[in-house]
Amino acid sequence: MESSEIVVTTARIGQRGRLLLPVQAQRATRIVQGTQVALRTEPNGTITIEPLWAVTNRLRAEYTELLDGHLPAGPALLFAGGRPVDPDVLTDLGPVLHHLPDRDPGTGRRVYRDDRGPVLTSRAVLAWLTADHGTLIADALPYGVLPDAAVTDLITTLARAGAHERAEALLTDLGVLGVKMPGAARNRAALAGDTAMALELIRTADAAGHLLTMPDALCAAAAHRLEAGLVAADLLTPAAS
Repeated sequence: MESSEIVVTTARIGQRGRLLLPVQAQRATRIVQGTQVALRTEPNGTITIEPLWAVTNRLRAEYTELLDGHLPAGPALLFAGGRPVDPDVLTDLGPVLHHLPDRDPGTGRRVYRDDRGPVLTSRAVLAWLTADHGTLIADALPYGVLPDAAVTDLITTLARAGAHERAEALLTDLGVLGVKMPGAARNRAALAGDTAMALELIRTADAAGHLLTMPDALCAAAAHRLEAGLVAADLLTPAAS
C-alpha cells in the first residue's frame, strides 16, 4: 500500500554522481536495492525519482476514468502459431509464430527474452491501463513492441477522449516501462509486405463474420514478420449484421 505521508529529507551527491537514498525515503517509497526507477529531469533543475510500480499506478489512476468508454471490453489474448494461448480458444486469424513465452515455475508468470518480446496492439495497452485483464499484458509490457500502427491508433483513441495533449507523456512513460517503439518504418518492402498481409487477414476475418481493424491487422502482420507473439484485446469484433 502506498504511504500518504510526505517525507522530506536531504542527501549529498557522491563520486561519479552516486546518490545514497536516506532510509526514511527508502521506507516511504519502497525503494530497495535492485528496484528499477525512472529519473525525470525538468528545465528548472528538478529531478524526480519514481519507482516503476509507481509509474504503473499513476498511469492507471490518470487514464482509467479519462478513457472510460474507449477501453476494450474483451479479454486480453496472446496469439501464437495461429492460436490464442490464453484463453484456449482456437482461431485461424493469428499469425504463424514460432516462439512462445515460458512460465516461471515459481511465480507462474510468462518470461520473455529481451530479443523476442511480443508485438502489442493499442487496445492491449488500453486494457493494461485498466488492470482488469490479469497479468498477461503486465508480463509482456516490459518486453513489448508497439508498431507505428499501434502508436497511431493509441493517439487516435486519446484524441477521441479529448486527451490528445497527453499522448507524448503516455508514450514516454510506456518507454520508461520498457515498451519499444521502432518509429517510422525505414524498410518500405517490409511495410508493403505487412500491409498486404494485413489486408488478407481483414478479408479472412470478414469472411468469418468478424471485424478486424487495420491497425490490429498491421500489428498481427508485424508479429508474423518478427516471429514474435501478438498481445491484443478485442482483436476480433462481430461484424454488424
